[in-house]
Amino acid sequence: MDGSPFDDERCQNFVKNLERMLDAIGWKKADLARESKYSASLISEIMAFKRWPAVQHGQAFDRALGLDDVFAAKAGAIRGESFPPAFRSFTESEARATDLFIFEHSLVPGLFQTDRYARAILAAHPNTNEATVQERVTGRLDRQEILTREQPPPPRLWALLDEAVLRRRIGDDQIMHAQCVRLLELSDMPTITIQVIPGLEGHVGLLGAFTIAEWPGQAGIVNVEDIADGSVSDEPAKVAHVRLTFRAMQTEALNVRASRDLIARVAEERWRGTAPIGARALTVAATEGSA
Repeated sequence: MDGSPFDDERCQNFVKNLERMLDAIGWKKADLARESKYSASLISEIMAFKRWPAVQHGQAFDRALGLDDVFAAKAGAIRGESFPPAFRSFTESEARATDLFIFEHSLVPGLFQTDRYARAILAAHPNTNEATVQERVTGRLDRQEILTREQPPPPRLWALLDEAVLRRRIGDDQIMHAQCVRLLELSDMPTITIQVIPGLEGHVGLLGAFTIAEWPGQAGIVNVEDIADGSVSDEPAKVAHVRLTFRAMQTEALNVRASRDLIARVAEERWRGTAPIGARALTVAATEGSA
């Protein structure tokens, strides 16, 4: 979206309606921030046309204001279809989760992807033009705000990655090296645990990637990925089954330190060919630091 305006007619309509709603109930931006669980600075940027509102922002505003798909729909019209239909309902659960459990057997999870990795993946989808790819890349990167937000606290996140995720070339070697470095940076965060299932042999997780979102007082909700954009379910038996699968795969995974070592080793041995010097030094430092 580089060079695209943030104050077109649809954005103006979104902001004007939000201002009217806040005025009508006597709220300030801080009140909306508190109830929507997004920062006042983010809301200020949206209302000052410094960024586009994402669908998940609209969903949170609707929830805070007691509305049914008003600002979410407006954000969707602004941003286009950033997410597959089956996944859109899960973005709200992901944003309000206190705990996330992610397993991926083929690709780096969307919450961890660099912009270039995400673009390489999304550009491969059939029947998409550049504008659609850009909308989807931005939507994916916007989701990552939950990892560094201040209020509410970011979710605790446990991720299991098959080793094949690290070794599959997406884009080029430089993209892959930068993506591995990104995983190392994320694994340093106190709220994120990344473990790798080593080797390239079969295991139960190869049947499908998934994410479980949980929060207090709820049984949780699961998004299961497949070739048809996946499905979302809050059926307790299904959530429990997927959760049990995650726990079983954890027993096959390397511990956190060994996982970091493997990520750094793959970054250097497989992807360092065209890697920037600074990135190469970072993965070397990560390997030495965990020795």
